[in-house]
Amino acid sequence: MRRHAFTIIELLVVVAIIALLAGLILPVMSGARAAARATQCKSNLHSISMALRIYLNQNRDYMPYAAQMPSENLNDLPRIADVLGRHLDDDAVFRCPSDTERKYYETEGSSYEYRRMLAGRRVSETFLTRRWGEAKTPVMHDYEPFHGPPGEAGSSNYLFADGHVGDLE
Repeated sequence: MRRHAFTIIELLVVVAIIALLAGLILPVMSGARAAARATQCKSNLHSISMALRIYLNQNRDYMPYAAQMPSENLNDLPRIADVLGRHLDDDAVFRCPSDTERKYYETEGSSYEYRRMLAGRRVSETFLTRRWGEAKTPVMHDYEPFHGPPGEAGSSNYLFADGHVGDLE
């Protein structure tokens, strides 16, 4: 009885085909991972918007006093994560999964920058809101364009005063 075995050429062809398929699939998977991180970031900002809404309801719609860049120690204001954290189950929502280079979460307590100019004011009374409305008034956003090249649509996520999360228009 004769046994049939693969030749070395047949094995090399199979390995080459597998390598080709992996080369085609890996960039797609990388893009899918980046999209998943951006979606998680938006979900985090949405959770923060719910905590902000609770804070506003408890404080007659006055925005919280919080430092814009706590690590610079420019004032004695608390971090936004400390102000809103008591209204959240998990402080991890302040970490954007794409915040991997400068690691703002470690230094600032949040990957999202709070618009200090809103502090102590009602959103409806700010210059930005009177000019553009709550739907276009950013309250928090990524410290850097974590999700793409600067200036490109979708490179940064924003939490707006009306509670929705999106991109600047």
